[in-house]
Amino acid sequence: MQQFTLKQLSYFVAAGEAGSILKAAEIIHVSQPSISNAIVHLESVFRLQLFIRHHARGMSLTTAGKQLMMQSKQLLKGADELRTVAGKLSDQIFGSLNVGCFIPLAPIVIPELCHAFMQKNSGVEVSVGEGDQADLIRKLKKVEIDLALTYDLQLDSDINFLPLVELKPYVLLAANHPLAKKKSIPLASLVSEKFILLDLPLSDTYFMSLFANQNLKPFIYARTKHTEVQRGLVAKGYGYSLANVRPLNQKSLDGSDLVYIPLNGFNQGLTLGIATLANIRKTMVVDIFSEFCQSKINAQKILGMAPLSNE
Repeated sequence: MQQFTLKQLSYFVAAGEAGSILKAAEIIHVSQPSISNAIVHLESVFRLQLFIRHHARGMSLTTAGKQLMMQSKQLLKGADELRTVAGKLSDQIFGSLNVGCFIPLAPIVIPELCHAFMQKNSGVEVSVGEGDQADLIRKLKKVEIDLALTYDLQLDSDINFLPLVELKPYVLLAANHPLAKKKSIPLASLVSEKFILLDLPLSDTYFMSLFANQNLKPFIYARTKHTEVQRGLVAKGYGYSLANVRPLNQKSLDGSDLVYIPLNGFNQGLTLGIATLANIRKTMVVDIFSEFCQSKINAQKILGMAPLSNE
């Protein structure tokens, strides 16, 4: 049988994920002919048609192509692992890591966390992306990401979850709100106020459950899927909101001041942690990153996040 290279496999995987040689070339910064030649070579080596070409609509993987792509990803991960093992023997970690993050968390935690990790492990190439919970689970199962930094919300049995810290809910208020000087606020005192709901999948269910657990019903004034819209509306006095993530910057994008007030009584928090696919052996880089996360995100400190006044 003819030989093939890891580089050819990586070009094949890039084209399969992008659904287009042109898009793959733009993503991995390689010429289109190089990717085309790699695919033709692999089809010759394996005696399989890997793609169905669609005129003016890119291309899609055949059934055989999908199976070969999954195996190719595992082989490429194995090669990365070999580099990592060799690097560890020389006190230098090498490899790649694809990190997904839950949307509200991503701009707060990911930049500083990944920057600090890469400063410590300069031989690791980290790629990051964000999504809602369903997006992250889908990407894990398709091996598009190695791990997801997210909450323990509706995780399937084939997902492993490493808990890092519980994030308690708090009240988000404009700095000039009448309740802004309170040390803590009970939910019952908020039901007559206008509620700005962060309307992301599962997040909305969680926030509404806080009221339902106390037989309360909030007055929902507005819904938004964007945290900065949520913060902006609150800062301008349109109402209050509830959140778990606490940006260090306590201002909306237009510079208006915000305050974070703890909720009175018992209110179920969200556990932030690392989700990985259970039936795939974790690489050394994933293990090292997980250990790093545990040192930077815990009950004592959370990289990128502000403390509440009662912490």
